[in-house]
Amino acid sequence: MSTVPPPSEPPADVPHLFAAERARLLELLATVGTTDWHRPSPCPEWTVLGLCTHLLGGDFGLLARHRDGHYGTQPPAGSTDAEFIEWLDDLQIEWVRAARRLSPPLVVDLLAWTGPQLVEVFRRQDPRQRSALVSWAGTDPVPVWLDQVRELSEYWLHRQQLLQALDRPTDQRPELAEPILEGFRWAYPFRLADVPAEPGDTVSIKIAGPVTVTWLLVATPTGWDFRSTLGSQLVASLSMTTEQAWRLLSNNLSADEHDDLRTDGNERIIDVLRRTRAIIGSPK
Repeated sequence: MSTVPPPSEPPADVPHLFAAERARLLELLATVGTTDWHRPSPCPEWTVLGLCTHLLGGDFGLLARHRDGHYGTQPPAGSTDAEFIEWLDDLQIEWVRAARRLSPPLVVDLLAWTGPQLVEVFRRQDPRQRSALVSWAGTDPVPVWLDQVRELSEYWLHRQQLLQALDRPTDQRPELAEPILEGFRWAYPFRLADVPAEPGDTVSIKIAGPVTVTWLLVATPTGWDFRSTLGSQLVASLSMTTEQAWRLLSNNLSADEHDDLRTDGNERIIDVLRRTRAIIGSPK
């Protein structure tokens, strides 16, 4: 079964959302105490400051590629997913190590400087153009807006990790969490494409909490498609909280926490739903 592509129309004004995400990040960093910058973060071997320099490196990379057309660090040609991840991890570790010379005030100032420039870069892109590649959503080009949401989600996820490092609750406000989850959901049709199904078979994915939504995936002759109504029969269901949803789809839900997910129906489909990730890397 093939994959039904995401629609061309973006679900939200993603550049505006990025501006909001950067404002929330800077608001958080303004409250970090002197010693808190050296707290360990959920990212192995990175402190709060190290994680922030990683975000800054992401800014520089996006501006270099999308504004200046400069690709200074290319992944190895023909690399497998595992080889690409290893290359990317090494690149990020190298940057964070080099950025140890930067002070917290300097990092914050630079994040405030790069943020508006990124918003302008995203604003200039045509969100409907099918020219982006998002590996977890399929092998064919997807609309640019989905790649923008992917970039947004990485900053949002790292901010949740900063909050965790600072012993603060995660930020599940729907203004940002909902469009990010709406982007993440496009990992499901791609992963379900290899599951045998009859037209009309329906998978229900329910999320409750600050973001409350139900996604219905209906099997069609051309692939699994999101619909507003059930097909001929419900074959599998997954129910989870907003917190569980973003953690599961971003590979931040530990294996033992999977037992708290509520599932029912076809075991093969349930296994795919549990293992689907909107991020590169093997599922936990």
